[in-house]
Amino acid sequence: MDTDRGTDLETLRVALLKLDGDDIEAIVQVGTNLSMVRFAAAVELWLGTPVIAINTATYWHALRANGIQDRMEGFGRAACLAAGMPAAFR
Repeated sequence: MDTDRGTDLETLRVALLKLDGDDIEAIVQVGTNLSMVRFAAAVELWLGTPVIAINTATYWHALRANGIQDRMEGFGRAACLAAGMPAAFR
């Protein structure tokens, strides 16, 4: 299975495992050429560390900036928040 841009998910999984550690509060995927929206949510489950895909964060911010407090299941912890991001997401 590949992401929309053709990056192998196993390669991403290995890279995220290398990044994670006891001193890591969150992992932020920056770069809109790699869609990790759904994969980031899945990674959070097995890492136990917040993983924020930039596209999800941008969408979340746009909703909140326009007074929309909808929660979106399946896109990671940040997308489920009605208002205000916790410290790990700032």
